[in-house]
Amino acid sequence: MNNFNNNFISWFLGFCDAECSFICNPVARVNKQGTITSYRVFYRIQIGLNIIDRPILEFIQKNLNNLGKIYDYPHKNESTLCFVALEDIKYLIVNVFSNYPLLTSYQQNRLAKLKKGILNNISGVKTIEDFNAIFDNLGIQKVNIESLSKSYLEHWLIGFLNGEVSFTTFKNRGIIKPKVSLEHTDKNALILFKNNLDLGPSVLELKKRENRKITYRIDLTSAKDLNKICIFINTADSLIGNKLNQYQNWKDNFNL
Repeated sequence: MNNFNNNFISWFLGFCDAECSFICNPVARVNKQGTITSYRVFYRIQIGLNIIDRPILEFIQKNLNNLGKIYDYPHKNESTLCFVALEDIKYLIVNVFSNYPLLTSYQQNRLAKLKKGILNNISGVKTIEDFNAIFDNLGIQKVNIESLSKSYLEHWLIGFLNGEVSFTTFKNRGIIKPKVSLEHTDKNALILFKNNLDLGPSVLELKKRENRKITYRIDLTSAKDLNKICIFINTADSLIGNKLNQYQNWKDNFNL
């Protein structure tokens, strides 16, 4: 039985669209002669953050009925919340991800693979071709954004911003001015952000970097747009962790 807070879950799905890894990978089984005999399927859900944001992982874990385990890697300045136990992953799939939608296509596809394997108890395959036949081209159904409540979208956006937004500056005629940037590989997520807050700038496609996916960005620099995002963040359930500290320092520096 779950007792999830709907506002938290909406925030969590937005944060997952920004930061979560849904892992469904084949791992070779090798005999004593060094020959691959088959493949087990490895499943994991994990969220890795800078160690300064470990409290965010603790917040997530607490609100997910204390599922998963947090691992610290001080030499890398990282902390990771991992869900490896199959019963924990299945619980999250059934009670969270099957009832509340992710909104970025990449994460939807990654989750779909995990969901198919877990719910069908696929523990192993004979060949890589078998793995690909099962998990490739799953045909993800597009989420109808208009069917989602205003509350869901607002809390999803706060979660997404908590993972991806940058509160920064730019120089105009020698004067340092405030800027908000949001960059991601999913153009539709940025369009959703733009439309939901009625922002002015266009979503731009950035020049493709070698061995990287195409990314998109929206930059807010006008007083009107900056005021809109400040009002949104101040009136919605706020950012948390180091991102909240960054926002407050940035806002105070420019008296916004």
